[in-house]
Amino acid sequence: REVERITARLEATVATSLDAVIVAGMDGRVIDFNAAAETIFGYTRDEAVGEALSTLIVPVQMRSAHEAGMQRMRETGVKHVVDSGRMEITAMRKSGEEFPVEMSIASSDGPEGMIFVAYLRDISDARQAEAALVAARDKAQAAEQTKTNFIAVMSHEMRTPLNGLIAALDILQHTTRLSRKQAEFLGLARQCSISSLEQIDDVLEL
Repeated sequence: REVERITARLEATVATSLDAVIVAGMDGRVIDFNAAAETIFGYTRDEAVGEALSTLIVPVQMRSAHEAGMQRMRETGVKHVVDSGRMEITAMRKSGEEFPVEMSIASSDGPEGMIFVAYLRDISDARQAEAALVAARDKAQAAEQTKTNFIAVMSHEMRTPLNGLIAALDILQHTTRLSRKQAEFLGLARQCSISSLEQIDDVLEL
């Protein structure tokens, strides 16, 4: 009765887990497939149980490496992925869509040999949110660089020549004998230059 009670509790825990829980045997075939796994991967439990894990959720381009790893573990007992903690991999849904998952695989001795319990979490939304943050950061950095470039152009390409122009007009005004009309035009040019410089300073301050 105690064994039955513990078994029922474990089955309830697996069934209600928000993460996909997939149990497989040493031969790589699925023994159990919980409700979250059905939702995430698109297979029903009946479709999944008894099938090779590699053909269910492993992308085509990664299957040979997965099967080679399983074969190596069966022959040598060496575990590279199993019992090594959390990792991020690419998985595949029934539709063929590939998506990122966070995975952890634990091993346990069962009555018919070693079994593997894989916990998988769909992190597609988290990756999309991360990508959106990176894009926003890049956009903000680009805007900051644009502002920096603008300030540099305003300061160097416009402010510096205006300062030189005003200085030249001052020298001309004080070292050259000018007619009344020339002095009037010179004063107008100097005032316009000073006004332009003030406007540039206002923009830079803004």
